[in-house]
Amino acid sequence: MQFFITGTSSGIGEALAKRALEEGHRVNGYSRRNSIKHPHYRHQSIDLSKLSSFTQLNFNLNKEAEKLVLINNAGWLGEVKPMGKLTPEKIDQVYRVNITAPAILTSLFLEQTENTGQERMIINISSGAGSYPVPSWSTYCSSKAALDMLTRVTQLDQPGVKCFSIAPGIVDTEMQGEIRRLDNDDFPEVQRFVDYKQKGDLAQPASVAKAIFSFVENPASAPSIVFSLRDL
Repeated sequence: MQFFITGTSSGIGEALAKRALEEGHRVNGYSRRNSIKHPHYRHQSIDLSKLSSFTQLNFNLNKEAEKLVLINNAGWLGEVKPMGKLTPEKIDQVYRVNITAPAILTSLFLEQTENTGQERMIINISSGAGSYPVPSWSTYCSSKAALDMLTRVTQLDQPGVKCFSIAPGIVDTEMQGEIRRLDNDDFPEVQRFVDYKQKGDLAQPASVAKAIFSFVENPASAPSIVFSLRDL
């Protein structure tokens, strides 16, 4: 398989890339910095908030691979403040990273690989926050909800491509650390996330990557197009 994964510098994206490489597959990773050194790993520095970053992308690189897998993993929590206190620039930026970039990458991937004859799969890493409101997370919740709908519509448009949006659960990533450092005035539920860490309730990126990779190999196990990893 040939994987194309965003956000490979840390967290779930890094763990997914390493898992794929361990299984003998090739990986193209996209992030602002690189943490992986492997002969079958190709890194491309990219800022997903900038439209100009997408002009040099090429998904038609490995004609020998039986299966091509795009994983839109990169995401950003954004500015965490009640609606009415958000800055216009931060609102724009979080939507660029969380929904505009996956939409562009998905469209480019489908267009460039349309006539290769290879099996294709698109996995969008979503969040449970896309299905319920969290105080002060207006842009994150709404962008993840949009990502779920993007996945559904893409599947309608491309019935020959397997498309899924997966909520990985609460994972011990840099974003969780960022949440725990938030001011209670900006995010009144901060203690809940501190408790997750203290009680050991956070999943590890490697275990999440293992579960997602197993799903890639057996997509028939999906309960629906949009689902939570815990439902597998």
